[in-house]
Amino acid sequence: MNTPIFEIIGYAASAVTAISLMMKNIRRLRKWNFFGATAFSIYGALIGAWPVFALNGFIALVDIYYLIKMNRNKEYFDLIEINIHKSDFIKRFLNYYKEDIRIYFPDFQLDSQKTYRACFCLRDVRPVSLIIFSTLFPKEMLVEMDYAIPEYRDFKTGKFIYNEGIKRLGLDAGHHFVCNNSNILHERYLLALGFKKTDEKNGINVFKK
Repeated sequence: MNTPIFEIIGYAASAVTAISLMMKNIRRLRKWNFFGATAFSIYGALIGAWPVFALNGFIALVDIYYLIKMNRNKEYFDLIEINIHKSDFIKRFLNYYKEDIRIYFPDFQLDSQKTYRACFCLRDVRPVSLIIFSTLFPKEMLVEMDYAIPEYRDFKTGKFIYNEGIKRLGLDAGHHFVCNNSNILHERYLLALGFKKTDEKNGINVFKK
């Protein structure tokens, strides 16, 4: 016996809504919640459950309102360079997010004898991303870490860093950036920012910008 179309819509709406509630990024949560609420509203109309239709229609409108508001809201971006070996805050940051950092940068270890350039990317004066570089060659920097906290894990921060941000660090005049990556999620981020896969070493992809 074929499953009625309204039941399929109901199951799909449940799944999408459940997925939206697991997201830490507020923008993505709103988008997925909008699709789930819209599907539930259609489901309610199909089965004649008008309270379900009305409530989820209202939720969808609320999601649209906040998505428009987010798009119109102009965020303030800035970089603040820090001494990675002397900053107490950066040690606390690395310790607090260590489990999540290990997912994206499993091989990263801070070497007390190594010279780094490190900075926090600020969004509305919130430190939401930590970028750590080391020098490979005079005009080539290795991206040791480019980590954004879950709530701000979108392309906005990265686009600022690798455009306006690197100019503020004096790294725009012919500099290249190399990232050794073995995480598929971070790979999508790199490709979206204009990095190109150039090599593979020991099963780890090498990207360059």
